[in-house]
Amino acid sequence: MLRSLHTLTLALAAMATLTNSFFATTAVGAEAPKTIDLTDYDVVIAGGSTAAFAAAIASAESGARTALLEPTDWVGGQLTSSGVPAVDEAWHTIQPKSPATEAYSVAKVARTPANITPSFHALMEGLENPANCWVSRFCYCPDSFVRQLEPLQAKVGDKLTVYLDTVVKNVETSPDGKRIISITAIERKPRAGVLHNGYDRLPSQDLADWYSPHDSARFTKRVLKFAAAPGAKRSPVFIEATEWGEVLALADAPYLQGVESTDGGLEGDDRGGQATVYCFVEEFLENPADEPKANVPLDRMGFATYEGRDDAWEKVWTYRRIRGKGAPAPGDLCLQNWGYSDKVGNGGNDYPFGYLFPSKADAAATRDDWQGGVDVKVLAGAEERALGWHEWFKANAPEGINPKQIVLNSSVLGTGHGLAKLPYIRDTRRSIGLDGYVLPMEDMVGEIAERTGTKFDDRIALGAYPADIHPITGFTFPKYVYKYHDTLPFYIPFRSLTNDRVENMLVAGKTMAQSFLANSATRLHPTEWSTGTAAGVAAAYMAKTGKTSRQALESIDEVQKLVAEKTPIDWTIPTDAVSEVAKK
Repeated sequence: MLRSLHTLTLALAAMATLTNSFFATTAVGAEAPKTIDLTDYDVVIAGGSTAAFAAAIASAESGARTALLEPTDWVGGQLTSSGVPAVDEAWHTIQPKSPATEAYSVAKVARTPANITPSFHALMEGLENPANCWVSRFCYCPDSFVRQLEPLQAKVGDKLTVYLDTVVKNVETSPDGKRIISITAIERKPRAGVLHNGYDRLPSQDLADWYSPHDSARFTKRVLKFAAAPGAKRSPVFIEATEWGEVLALADAPYLQGVESTDGGLEGDDRGGQATVYCFVEEFLENPADEPKANVPLDRMGFATYEGRDDAWEKVWTYRRIRGKGAPAPGDLCLQNWGYSDKVGNGGNDYPFGYLFPSKADAAATRDDWQGGVDVKVLAGAEERALGWHEWFKANAPEGINPKQIVLNSSVLGTGHGLAKLPYIRDTRRSIGLDGYVLPMEDMVGEIAERTGTKFDDRIALGAYPADIHPITGFTFPKYVYKYHDTLPFYIPFRSLTNDRVENMLVAGKTMAQSFLANSATRLHPTEWSTGTAAGVAAAYMAKTGKTSRQALESIDEVQKLVAEKTPIDWTIPTDAVSEVAKK
């Protein structure tokens, strides 16, 4: 409990010093440490996402000497460090159009074990859903799930090296831009006396320090350069599996950002996208306790689409509860990730009041001193929104619950400030694949009789989830976005894992070559794991054979055979997924 009470004090101190933090952490004029050349890797994965860890395991299992660059001290992305410990599986049933008489349960198809990456399915089997959350079959404490990932890493042994607390600083490409020559990264180690392994301060406050090559009052640094050995015939294969699409931007590779004017098109508005959210955990104490109050705005807070319901507070509490049973009670842990409704005019800790990514032009202008390529003001706004939602939610506890019984708990998220290590983002920079390919929503939807989306000749991964968009406010999306999109179980082609210019780079997870709308259906945990696994296997194949991404596409039969050993690439449709619809 003492740790929980200390959480908000640290968070408030972080917010108070946000303005001058960037100038206080790094020694002015200090000499950067000597760059360490790392030339022993076949595959280098710029990570931070769920897809990144899956790719690292698959690459190493495939025999490639693999490096994973993880920006936090927890691998797993949204499963762990971004604080979304409720596995999003397809939940929907496609209802028939008259006069059809069949309904199609995409949920049953997606949850059939034969359609799930075996390594991911094994992880899910190990979860007990201790809190009976109602958003998922699987709600869990992130700190314990990190420990469940450790055996996967141990199994591949020295084939995989994970560089924790390591961010991408620079990408060197060949003169024609067709190959990545090297990635330079900054690894940080917290100094003695820095609390919570360096996660005592909010990310917006510490981000500039993370990306600085100089030692600071908080961290010592190493500058790591991942490249081929001198005289080597080929450079490593790189995988872009960051949450922020940093390698795409730093390599000046063709990419999309924001929403396109047409689904699958290459033109659009790079400042219109989805909301960002900082997740956090609240603890229900047996006895009331004082907690410092956050001095943040509480504007437009509310239950969103649950506004006016007598059970709204309880529904939010149990929505992503990660410990507890039945009605809210002492001992419960509640993971907060509650949406915002523009129609109602209020919501939870979703932050729809700004887009996390600056324009492509503005991001390009920061390449010489890269600091993540995000809008720090939006990052700070999302942190502030989360702290405000905690204040509002506890103050609006129903009769019988003392607001002082609801406090922030930092331990299960591995921080001191109480929020997740990094925010959960729903869209990011996305690659443009070979020959300008972008996976469109039209290949993920169709009639019930079709059973699946387009079955590509180069299919390499599976996904199933309906389009799910949390829009930023004050932005009007093109009309096609607002249409309801019930996806069929869909396929992801190898082309989605490529880039049109960079031939020794693959992409996975949210940075795949896909439209804004397609991303809204692929960004969930099982699909990220599936695409990451496919990318890891394909990268190992490219490293072993010396083939480019285009040559791998031309040899897709070989690649598919290898990928199918790790994750399914064809759908198995159970007979009970289709049901008769009662005639009225």
